[in-house]
Amino acid sequence: MGKIKKTDHFYLIDGSGYIFRAYYALPPLTRKSDGLPVGAVSGFCNMLFKLLEDSKSSENLEKPTHFDFFHLKS
Repeated sequence: MGKIKKTDHFYLIDGSGYIFRAYYALPPLTRKSDGLPVGAVSGFCNMLFKLLEDSKSSENLEKPTHFDFFHLKS
């Protein structure tokens, strides 16, 4: 990774919050083959893809140059 410039923009993503929202806010989703619950993973990925797509929008004047996740431990 190169030097960080003053013009760089960071997106810091709360991974715990995304997982919590994906698990509790979305309807339950299970894999058809064996019934394994996959709703939280699917929701997390969908929210992340939406964030990435929105960040590329022409309306976003400060496009991010870096993304990073953090996870709160209890």
